[in-house]
Amino acid sequence: MQHYFASINSGNVLLSSSDQHHLLHVMRMKVGDRIIAIDEKKEHLAEIKNISPLIIEVLETLETNNELKSKVTLLYCLSKGDKIEFVIQKATELGVSRIALVSSKYCITKIDNQSFNKKLPRYLAIAKEASEQSHRQIIPEIVGVYDINKIPSELLSDINYVAYEKNDDNPTLEVNDKSVSILIGSEGGFDPREIDNLEKKGFKSISLGKRILRTETAAVYALSVIGYLLER
Repeated sequence: MQHYFASINSGNVLLSSSDQHHLLHVMRMKVGDRIIAIDEKKEHLAEIKNISPLIIEVLETLETNNELKSKVTLLYCLSKGDKIEFVIQKATELGVSRIALVSSKYCITKIDNQSFNKKLPRYLAIAKEASEQSHRQIIPEIVGVYDINKIPSELLSDINYVAYEKNDDNPTLEVNDKSVSILIGSEGGFDPREIDNLEKKGFKSISLGKRILRTETAAVYALSVIGYLLER
């Protein structure tokens, strides 16, 4: 069943103009067809009662929760090409609550906050579509861009990890019911001084295995492990 983030007013579902277009002209729904409308983190079963004007009425509120039991933040260093958009999509599907873009010494791509603000509507659209596709009750928050040496405390969690390919101790991810943040580096990796600074701020340096992963693969892998550990 198609999911849409919407507003509920007096039992009626109010969709954005783009979602109305998608419902009527892409999905070609008709009177009697049903959707799931998500408002205030709650899912509502609703039915199309009229096409022009479009009237969608709530039938019942559902007791559904597809979110991870702990808040997960992805701190993702700027990467080249369309990797940021790919990671936003997959991180959303994997249940993150927040995505923050980070600038580090070896980032090939450089995005300042003005450029980020121009890209943000696109990023949010990707996250919204991914949330609907994966039947989530929230759309992740997307923020940035932060210098790796000046990550604000509000982006930190109860547990904070940084994936570091030169870690010799080979510790792995451990999560419980506490909130967790995971920092993934860019194509160029991290400067050792960045790791030292992060560890002073309470980050734990971990390994994602013996193989060197692409930045986008590392993000998906780490979040998959975190999701598994939280839901096992």
